[in-house]
Amino acid sequence: MRRGWGVRFLRKALLAYARRMSPQNMQRKSRQGALAAAQAAARQSAAYRTLLAEAGLSASAIGRTTTLHQLPVLTKDNTFKRFDLPALSRELPNTDIADVLTSSGRGGPGFGFRLTSRQQHDASWFDIDLGLQDVFGVDEKPTLLVNCLPMGVVFSSRAVTVANVSVREDMACAILRDLGPRFEQTLVCTDPLFVRALMRQAQQMKLDWAALNTSFILGEEMLVESQRDFLAARLDIQLHEAESRLVGSSFGVGELGLNLLFETRSTISMRRALRDPALAQQFLPLPAGDAALPSLFCHNPLRCHVEVLNPDPQGWGELCFTMLDTRAVIPLPRFATGDLGRLMPATQVTALCERTSTTPPWLPVVQVRGRIKDRQAGLPSVELVKQWIYSDHAVADALSGAFRITGGGAHPVSLQVQMASGYALDQAERVRLSLARKASVAGFPELRVTYCTNSKQPWGPSLDHERKFDYVPNGDI
Repeated sequence: MRRGWGVRFLRKALLAYARRMSPQNMQRKSRQGALAAAQAAARQSAAYRTLLAEAGLSASAIGRTTTLHQLPVLTKDNTFKRFDLPALSRELPNTDIADVLTSSGRGGPGFGFRLTSRQQHDASWFDIDLGLQDVFGVDEKPTLLVNCLPMGVVFSSRAVTVANVSVREDMACAILRDLGPRFEQTLVCTDPLFVRALMRQAQQMKLDWAALNTSFILGEEMLVESQRDFLAARLDIQLHEAESRLVGSSFGVGELGLNLLFETRSTISMRRALRDPALAQQFLPLPAGDAALPSLFCHNPLRCHVEVLNPDPQGWGELCFTMLDTRAVIPLPRFATGDLGRLMPATQVTALCERTSTTPPWLPVVQVRGRIKDRQAGLPSVELVKQWIYSDHAVADALSGAFRITGGGAHPVSLQVQMASGYALDQAERVRLSLARKASVAGFPELRVTYCTNSKQPWGPSLDHERKFDYVPNGDI
């Protein structure tokens, strides 16, 4: 008998149970779990009790008649920048803290933290493996996962073999070359910038991505559809095939957890269908002039509760998460992330899937348009610039993917792009003309496009892949 059959059976049973649960019942349990998490935070965190008092609530007042909207919204400013860790966290001996993870630091001076207890750490693999089984069927396919996420982001699994190599493309490709052929499929977790370095290294080593049956999970920042097209073309992935390898996207928050939002085959199909202007007009409320499609993610409402704060008439507002685990060392109920999102109504999801012959996702769908701070008046969004770059594969090949948007208001709008390794500045005129044309069509006729090499780029810090890249000065992507 194969080892671990009991855990595999439990995963199968839980997924089957959750799929049978009605959306209404799932959301009801999610709201109840969010209130229970807030009650636990009130008992465990002195900082949260202070925030409750400032909102006119006492810790004992949170009960069945309380609504989430009565509770304070937490941010990095009113938590980590205001209180020390002893005030924020529940009492726990230092020997019981198993893991420490910081935020990216893009929110300004200082970092947010997530502390994981040994009890949580010992059980953390289960949620990861549940998601991997749901999307990649890892219980049926022996799988090697190579984790190339930066900033010390690591995770464990009992369903797959994990290699945590961070941003070392040479290590990652050596592991895939030498160990990958022993597995039925390989997965690579990375971000949309480092994957370019990984692809260059793989080309030098003549890795065969198709033979390794490699799918990619990209986090840290938003992925646009033209970017997915480009990566699939260079990684020999046939996106039109129903059972193709995946180029998928994942959304996490350092202070809360990994993979809070994630793409599935269904949400990818839905988003790609929305490139049809007629469908987009019917199913996708977007402001005039915003041509970049939002990401479509699922989330597990039995793991975290998702809200949209202060939604506009179209439903867009700031995303806010409550983790339902009442054992959190630093409880952060109703934590606002600074990302612009919208909850997609179930009826709209069903109607779109019927129009496009797509299997409806069994989990709720959230639309995300990126960081609010990066969407400055008079400037193209980061996602729109990515769309310009990756819609022409020759242009994308010539660039590293890093760029900087400046100006706006009384200043001319400028886009500075970085040439890829091996591409000289004298090869860049075609890049400049292509981007300038696309910008003009999108309503930015005066956009000035310049370029630089990696060694002479004037930005700071440099593109070292150890931190999130800042596309907009003073941004927080």
